[in-house]
Amino acid sequence: MEFLQYLIHTYGLLAVGAVVGREYGYWLLLRYGNYVRMTQGRIKLGQYLFLRHGGKIVFIAQFVPVLRTIAGVFAGCNMMPWRNFLVANIVGSALWALSYGYAAYAFGLGIKRLEGPLVIALVIVTILSFIVGGIFIHRHEAQLTAEAEKAMPGPLKLP
Repeated sequence: MEFLQYLIHTYGLLAVGAVVGREYGYWLLLRYGNYVRMTQGRIKLGQYLFLRHGGKIVFIAQFVPVLRTIAGVFAGCNMMPWRNFLVANIVGSALWALSYGYAAYAFGLGIKRLEGPLVIALVIVTILSFIVGGIFIHRHEAQLTAEAEKAMPGPLKLP
């Protein structure tokens, strides 16, 4: 029952986030993005990455606490197709709920002994992942932006 409640709660929040991102986020990015260093090239890069890897991004976001919350908004801002978003969101949510539920069942009270070191290890892995991802995108931003421009030529327009 908790699994079903989690899916409904998560799916609902992410779907609302996607609608908000699609309706208002993209417009806000185009209008005020320069104030937060979101150039048209970077907006296109985001759209391009979501076109190529959007399902993977939404799926993996279910396993990253903060990203899980804002993945729907990012998907909406980057005009990710609804069908791809819904499939990745549902599969990711279900796998997250099953894996965490099973882990809680399997480890039971014994997990309390590992909680401190496990949390520290997860924080370190998460921080390192963000650093490596940021370095990769920073080093390849020009190449990825060129690919995004090639895939979606011309200026950005409101839908």
